[in-house]
This record gives sequence, structure tokens and C-alpha cells, in this order.
Amino acid sequence: MLRRVKEAVKRMPLLAMTGVFVLRVLRGFDTYRRILQACPAQEAGNIYFMDYDGSGDTYLTCGYLAYKGMIGPKDAFVGSGGLSLKIGKLFGFGRFVAVEPKAALNVRVMERFLGKRLELRPLLYESEYLEYSGILRFMSGYRGLDFMSMLKIGMDINCGLDYEEGTWTQPEFPWTPEEVEEIFQVHGLRPGKTALIAPYAGKNDMWGIPAGFYEKLAQQLLMEGFTVCTNSYDPQREPAVPGTAPILIPHRLMRAFCEKAGCFIGLRSGLCDIVSAAKDCKKIILYGEMTIPSASASHQEFFSLDAMGLCGDCLEVAYKSGQKDEIVSQLVSAAKAHADRLCI
Repeated sequence: MLRRVKEAVKRMPLLAMTGVFVLRVLRGFDTYRRILQACPAQEAGNIYFMDYDGSGDTYLTCGYLAYKGMIGPKDAFVGSGGLSLKIGKLFGFGRFVAVEPKAALNVRVMERFLGKRLELRPLLYESEYLEYSGILRFMSGYRGLDFMSMLKIGMDINCGLDYEEGTWTQPEFPWTPEEVEEIFQVHGLRPGKTALIAPYAGKNDMWGIPAGFYEKLAQQLLMEGFTVCTNSYDPQREPAVPGTAPILIPHRLMRAFCEKAGCFIGLRSGLCDIVSAAKDCKKIILYGEMTIPSASASHQEFFSLDAMGLCGDCLEVAYKSGQKDEIVSQLVSAAKAHADRLCI
């Protein structure tokens, strides 16, 4: 019923425009006003705005800001949803403001309605004030434009960071060996021969890779002497791969945990961005059978960790439903070879 009403309204331009103005623009202005009240001009420096609740987007943009020396105690981070705020709090902002995801998008609509830049500094490349910034979506992958390059373009436009090619130093979060050791002790994990499987991305999505694939992968790893665990924040929404232990590693400890474990196998997600800097860890990144309809490149080409300059030592594999057994063998062989080298 609601869908039919929306379709009917779209055929009535004056009513549709009024609805957008009242339901999106004015609500966006209300959210924007609350953000400014939480970040008084006399107290705050820059107000960075992450309008999408994504762990990888937040990690990469905040990490790059930190690398360029653009985060200080007077700066504020405004995060959409819980995950982006959780990642943002790993960095050195002076204050943090949480807004609901829909409210954050309303701010974007209001910004484009005004046609001028607000006091916020959006961190995503599609979030700047120009009405037609969505055209950047169609440039994804064009002539090798990868996701990190697009983020840098956005931060050039929105944050005043001059675009530059090349790699950059990723952030390191505080941790202690005792914290990581406790996780291994509690779950009975083997240092150097533990595989952390991360089969979920986004909103608990497996992106076309069936649970049976991960189950067979886990079984083969167990037969090779690995201890295997599944990264899961909620056993109900993200059930562990059969035969593995559900485990939730804090983002702050994720890199250190993977370095001690020795192997990470994950569906391409924001978690892979954080893991990408791990050393002495076999990082295996899986790409599901999906596409980006508006992009000029495949999902793997656009989000490749290698292409993005995040790491050059990971194994990136496109899942094919007709090659399940071959891919399992390839991943297990890679994990085993790495573990064997660690034991030499």
C-alpha cells in the first residue's frame, strides 16, 4: 500500500516536491542544527561528517586524515549509526556526535537543496554539496580509479587535502600482548595456525557465497591442524560456521590478533581494510558473485586491497559457484603454506 502511495505521489510533481522539502530538507536542517549545537564554533575546529554507517569507509577516511595530521582535540566527528561512531572513536577527535542513518541522509538532501557548502566536512566522495555529485558513482573503476582514489578525491574536495598518489601509513591502535593472549587462551587457539573466518559484510550479508562453502573450508582447515573461529558479533544474525567457535575481536585488536593467528579469510568488507596492514598473516579476501551496476569495473577491481595500495601480500579470490571445491583447495593450500613458513 505504501509503495503504491509513493508511486502515485511521484506522478504529482508539486506534491512530491513539497513532501521532499518537508520530510527531508526540513528534517535535515533540524539535524544539522543539532550537530552545530553539539559543536559550538568557539569550541570546535573542523566538523567531519561520516554520513554512512560503514566500518571500512570510516577507518580509511579517518586513518588518512590522521596520516595527514588533520585530526586534533578541537575537531569533531559526526557519525551515522553505531558502527561508524565506534570506529571513529579509535581516533583522536575531541568530541563525537551520533546521528541516525536516515537523519544523516536528510542532511545531505538539505545540503544539496541549498546548493552550498555547510559547516560540515563530509568524508565520502559522494557527499559534497554539488547537486550532481552522484555522477562520481559512474566513474568507479574508470581507467583504474579504485575506491581509495575516489576517497582521496572526495577529501580533496570536501576537506582541503591535496590529492596525492601512492600509499600511506595506516594507523595503529593501542593494545597489549596480554589482551590478545587472553583471547587465545579462552578459545584454545593455536598461535600461527589459527584461521579467523569472516563470512559476513554489511548488514549480515554473505554476498552470494553460501554457508556450505565456508563449512567445507573450515573442515579442510581443521583437518590440516588449524584451530578455526568465525568472526561474529551476534550468534543469531551471524551464526558461526559449523565446527568453528564464534568469536568477536574488537576492531582495536583485530590487526594484532590476526598477526598472532597467522591466517584471515574474509568476505570483502570494511573489516578487510583494518586487517590489510597485518604482518606475518596470510590474508585471503573473497569477493562474492555480485556487481556494481553503475561502475566501470568489477567489485574486485574497484575494492581490491592491492589496487587501493593497502597491501600487496594478500590473496584476492573471486568466488564462482561452479568452482567451490577448487577454491577451497586453493585457500587451504595458501593457508597451510604460510603456516609452514612460520614454523620453519
